[in-house]
Amino acid sequence: MDEGVGLAVCTFKNNQNSDNFLFKLNIYNSVFQAELAAIQHAANWAASNNYKINIFTDSLSSIMALKSAHSRSQFVNTTKHILSTARDLVGLSWVKAHVGIPGNEWADQHAKLAISVGEELEIPAPRSYLNRKIKSYILHNWLTYWNNYNSASGIRVREFIGTVSPRFLIKNKILIYFLSGHGPFPYYLNRFKKLDSPLCVCGLVGDADHYTFECSLTKEYHILKPADAHKRAWFLNLINNKQAIGKMSESFRISLDLCNTLTSSGDF
Repeated sequence: MDEGVGLAVCTFKNNQNSDNFLFKLNIYNSVFQAELAAIQHAANWAASNNYKINIFTDSLSSIMALKSAHSRSQFVNTTKHILSTARDLVGLSWVKAHVGIPGNEWADQHAKLAISVGEELEIPAPRSYLNRKIKSYILHNWLTYWNNYNSASGIRVREFIGTVSPRFLIKNKILIYFLSGHGPFPYYLNRFKKLDSPLCVCGLVGDADHYTFECSLTKEYHILKPADAHKRAWFLNLINNKQAIGKMSESFRISLDLCNTLTSSGDF
């Protein structure tokens, strides 16, 4: 929410509202955190005044989190500790939201009011917010590097991938070999003086495309070569095509065997 998140703790005695505590959280805080913060405040208020109370909340997610024995959230576990410390004074119950329960509707109205007039309350950002910020930072820096990476391999990769995206965080080494051209290929190994010639034993340039689409020695495992205009769409489909990747893997296994027979420095 751009305006932030509000929370309200509204106390009732004999069905009459006796006090309201309004707080405003930061824009990065979640509604879930606001619900837990309200429970924390109510329990602390009861304990400090030695009041016996029951807390009513419509946040089922908070109830379930507090029931869980294996929460990794420090904020959830802090709330558990507060409730445990005040267990002789504080009960906790769930009520259904938006069904006309007067106290709950009152608290909802005041939570909205708290966004503009509530006392500011500092709570650490949730893990989800930090994950989004880190992801955004990584993607921004990746894009900057991507746009300025003008080596031969960088130019080749951009033929198949138009821009940075989490879906292109590729872990499959076969696809990385193909995209970068850095793999068990005479053309690549010749650049680093591992082989005397960039040529395949068939006489043509032994690069990734050669073994994937053209070499007579890998003909059994060839896959259809895309037109230049369709390379990006083709690669997007390739990522999830296990059969095609399997064929590519076999082609590169053959190219590896060929390179090992040609180099004196051992296996690639």
